[in-house]
Amino acid sequence: MDEIRKFTVIGNPVSHSLSPEIHKEFARQQGINIQYKMIEPESEDHFETHTQSFFSKKGYGANVTIPFKELAFNFANEHDTSATECGCANTLMAQNGKIKAFNTDGEGFIRDLENKGISLIKKKILILGAGGSARSIVNSLSKINIEKIDILSRTEQRIDQVIDTYKTLSNISHYKKGAEYNIIINTTPVSLSNEEISFPNDIFDGSSISYDLFYSKSITGFQAWSKANGAKETHNGLGMLIEQAALSYNIWNSFKPKTKGLGKVLGF
Repeated sequence: MDEIRKFTVIGNPVSHSLSPEIHKEFARQQGINIQYKMIEPESEDHFETHTQSFFSKKGYGANVTIPFKELAFNFANEHDTSATECGCANTLMAQNGKIKAFNTDGEGFIRDLENKGISLIKKKILILGAGGSARSIVNSLSKINIEKIDILSRTEQRIDQVIDTYKTLSNISHYKKGAEYNIIINTTPVSLSNEEISFPNDIFDGSSISYDLFYSKSITGFQAWSKANGAKETHNGLGMLIEQAALSYNIWNSFKPKTKGLGKVLGF
């Protein structure tokens, strides 16, 4: 490639993002130079302006994180199957004068669990939150033989929207008080703030695994809360971040990067 391809991650907050380092490592593997920056729109009202500006200046691809994944879907002119199925996008690409949307979150999550040797078959799963990330994960889980998927969110309407999207599934419903789960997945940004975690503390069954989509070099707030309330095993979302990034990178550059050991390269 003669021209250096320009990429970005768009989110709020985004200053903590490891995406620039991850994609630059993938580019090193491929033997190309890329430019990768961070964009932090102040609010949802500013998302389109910033994204339009990036692509108008020969931007090639964008990763999109919270809280803009549904806006990214609406921004795009075209959508692949993964984005269409869950109605949100974490990957945008300039293609033939149009912007195409993709979603690699769900598959990235599944790949990370496979890497960790965690089986989802016939498991009882609770998803905390009902935003774009939750929808991506439900979409991937809907293709696996799960015993049940329950969703807990402050916004009941958003849960209803997710359930309505997957109304052909008989095993997806609202969280019911007192239920216990094999796997609990946090898609809310609770670990990014110092606010007290107020999820029900009786959701763990003694052998439960908790998974926080967020990550830090120390244990995340949700991981610490999970351990204190009976989770046997906890994981943060670094592996998912790396796997979804690898899928995005392949969409943009037709190159499948190696992900094994990348956490150590990043200092984790």
